[in-house]
Amino acid sequence: DDDDDDKKPDTTVWKVPVGGSPARGKATALVTIVEFSDFQCPYCKRVEPALEELRRSYGDKLRVVWKDEPLPFHPRAVPAANLAIEARAQKGDKGFWDAHDKLFESQPKLEDADLEKVATDMKLDVKKVQDAIKANKYKKEIDADMELADDVQASGTPHFFVNGRR
Repeated sequence: DDDDDDKKPDTTVWKVPVGGSPARGKATALVTIVEFSDFQCPYCKRVEPALEELRRSYGDKLRVVWKDEPLPFHPRAVPAANLAIEARAQKGDKGFWDAHDKLFESQPKLEDADLEKVATDMKLDVKKVQDAIKANKYKKEIDADMELADDVQASGTPHFFVNGRR
């Protein structure tokens, strides 16, 4: 007998605050996907085409919200996250999403020289990006996302909540 057949589906609806996190799509969208992700995670990269297809298919009905969850065994995830957040500071949400796309394109090449190339290609202030990475300038924001991930039991990446459902 397989006990898995007796399990009821998880119908828990989690309150996953989006706060000021980067988002693609309108706040009034019918569906919000909150994605806990890691720029060095190969599985996170692999899911990006599916998310892009959802955005194309559903347009204004969908909003995707990014939350950083750099895994401890991905040492280049935090520097990449700092680059993306600094890109947002310099160029707004569009800057973040451009950096997001370029970081996943660059993966697995996320060493300092690779991140500098991303910053240069995006026409960011490279010195500010380097300083942000070196100082882990956005540690507070990244840690807040990681604490939220713990609170909502989002272990592993990518991890999604669709209108609060895991």
